[in-house]
Amino acid sequence: MSSEVEATTSMEVEQLVVDDTMKEDDPATPVSAQDDDGQGDVEMKSAGEDIVDRNETAPEDVNDTVDTSSTVSDDSSDPVLDDDDDDEEEEEENSSDKPKEDPEILLIKASACKEEGNKFFTEEKDFEKASRAYRRGVNAIKNLNKANTGDEQVKTLLLTLQTNLSMMQFKLEKYSQSQAVASKALEIDPHHVKALYRRAAARRKLGDPDGAMADLKLALSKEPNNAACRKDFALLKKEIDAAKKKQKTSMQKAFSKGGLYDDKEEEKKKQDELAKQKKKEEEEALKKRKQEWEDECVKRMAKGEEAITFDDWEKDRKEKLEKERKDAERKRKEEEKRLKEERRKAREAAKRDNDDDDDELESFTEKELAEMRGYKKTKDGRITSYFTREQSHQIDIAPKPICTTPQPITPSSSAGETNVESETGGRGKSSVWNHAGTWEEKDTTEWCRDQLKKRLKETKVEAAGGHMGLVTEVKDMTGDASVAIVSGKKRYIFDFHCKLKFKLKEADTDDVLASGTLRLPDICSTHHEELEVEFEGWKKKPSSDNEAMANETRQMLESEVRESVKLWVADFNSHY
Repeated sequence: MSSEVEATTSMEVEQLVVDDTMKEDDPATPVSAQDDDGQGDVEMKSAGEDIVDRNETAPEDVNDTVDTSSTVSDDSSDPVLDDDDDDEEEEEENSSDKPKEDPEILLIKASACKEEGNKFFTEEKDFEKASRAYRRGVNAIKNLNKANTGDEQVKTLLLTLQTNLSMMQFKLEKYSQSQAVASKALEIDPHHVKALYRRAAARRKLGDPDGAMADLKLALSKEPNNAACRKDFALLKKEIDAAKKKQKTSMQKAFSKGGLYDDKEEEKKKQDELAKQKKKEEEEALKKRKQEWEDECVKRMAKGEEAITFDDWEKDRKEKLEKERKDAERKRKEEEKRLKEERRKAREAAKRDNDDDDDELESFTEKELAEMRGYKKTKDGRITSYFTREQSHQIDIAPKPICTTPQPITPSSSAGETNVESETGGRGKSSVWNHAGTWEEKDTTEWCRDQLKKRLKETKVEAAGGHMGLVTEVKDMTGDASVAIVSGKKRYIFDFHCKLKFKLKEADTDDVLASGTLRLPDICSTHHEELEVEFEGWKKKPSSDNEAMANETRQMLESEVRESVKLWVADFNSHY
């Protein structure tokens, strides 16, 4: 190396031109015409003279367009790029048994490494070899700038090598290393535009848009016209705005309709609307009462009586309504008491009928009772179940073959005489085939349905204050009915379901004050005395002034519906 220095001294000027122009073939990653550090030619006049780096103030010429879809790869496994290896080399170079190299020679070595790295990058497109070359250059002179105490020549070359190394690490998709190397360059010069740009690109890839934005802002504050920084700043700002918009949309969806806050707002809005509607109804009712008061005053004056104030008239009206309410309540209680007594009598009558049935059962022999329970004893002594296929001659009613031998017809065997008497069955309770009167059933659904609808449509009540409630329509009726003769006794069997539409009216004006629906879920023969009547709701809701009256009239109508069903049961019993 010493001979090399002497040869350089003897020459007038030897120019070491380093072509830093680096431009990739990859169209997705365009590179500007200059090298990564913006340097042009480097002149080395002699071993004792400084190496001058021209055009250092053009970092924007070599900023690359970065593909944001790349992924971060871990480069800590690269033994050549590991800083620990560099430290070992440094320790070997600085060991006591080896003499320290001349700083100028180290600068020459670092410049040669830079030229070698540029060659690998521009000609061979080998980012790994270029990265190793730049790192050897950094290791050669970094001890000359310990604690940032080196001269400007050392700092300038070291910044160039580190920014180029940061770019190579970025090309190799080792974004963490790229950021770390750029940060080391910024320790030398915190406002170095190219180092800020390199670190911003790495941070953007590492998912730190805020850090990247801070670096680009600082770079633009130093060079506002730097095209590469301005372009990346615009792209990054667009990405950040899109992310914020997406986050805002997600938050809006989280608290959109159906969310907690919207539910509260919806409930509050509903309550406000109800309050407004109630206030409006109260105002209309007050207006109507004042009109009635004025009419009352006119009537009084026509009779020669003194007019009454609105407050006094309102007081009299309330007292009258209260009296009517109490009278209606008293009548309702009396009606309930009467119905309760009727139900009690009906239960007692049903109990007596059951007792009669028990008496009839007691009249059967043990053998007959056993057969009724489903067990019987055959001729061979076996006890058979209800489902036995063995039948006696008396209970075997399967059709028999018609005898082919002609039988003489006699007057006594005429069908008219026999059938008429048999159909009447003595008491007229069973058909000709049911001589024993054990079981017979007749379908009465059609008649029962029509009669039940008729009775329900006739249901109406008159309440206090000239109000009236009535059933207007019977709908959705389903079910069936029949009459059965069991052991010579009739049994009335029915099971219906229906809905009733009703209206509450002013008796004088026929104005509809309210309307709604009642449901009869179970009109059944087993418990029709305890008929259940369900109120499904108002179709036309009564005003606040008429609400108490409407509920009271509706309850009276429900009681009357129960009475109508009882009347229908009586019709059923009398008709069949």
